[in-house]
Amino acid sequence: RLCMSSAVAGYVRAFGEDVVPASYDDLDAADLIVLVGSNTAWCHPVVYQRIVAARATRGTRIVVIDPRRTETCEDADLHLPVRPGTDVQLMNGLLAWCREAGVVDEAYLSAHVAVPDDFWAALGEGNDLWSTARTCDVPPADLRRFYELFAATPRTVTLLSQGINQSIRGTDQVNAIVNV
Repeated sequence: RLCMSSAVAGYVRAFGEDVVPASYDDLDAADLIVLVGSNTAWCHPVVYQRIVAARATRGTRIVVIDPRRTETCEDADLHLPVRPGTDVQLMNGLLAWCREAGVVDEAYLSAHVAVPDDFWAALGEGNDLWSTARTCDVPPADLRRFYELFAATPRTVTLLSQGINQSIRGTDQVNAIVNV
């Protein structure tokens, strides 16, 4: 469908095929769920019920990244109301933070991922916490809280939806999320 074309293009760019590397069971096992560009409570009620159940039974934490304050934010531990169009900057900043924090599996990347030679150097330019907070128009303390939570939580699932897909930058936004 046209509405998913950016996601398909992003997955093909990242994985070589249209594949979503997750399942519903992953939601049940996650310690952190990051919802990007989705009012999941309204638009995906079955998925949202599963997320809320994981929170009730396991203490799963929820971060919502969305310019709007939606019903989904009511159950969130953190809401980052990013400036529209800054999702790539946010995720690039997160990836740079994770590498600096030492939680990127460099051995896995070397063995399984084609990382361009200049990728990490280019990623470091303008993706520090303060620049990212300014670009995304979110308080630096909230951004740091998200980055630290993400870096400290290996069992994290990130879900994206139409707020990411339906954009002139949709494919790049999907890739920035997949890169993390």
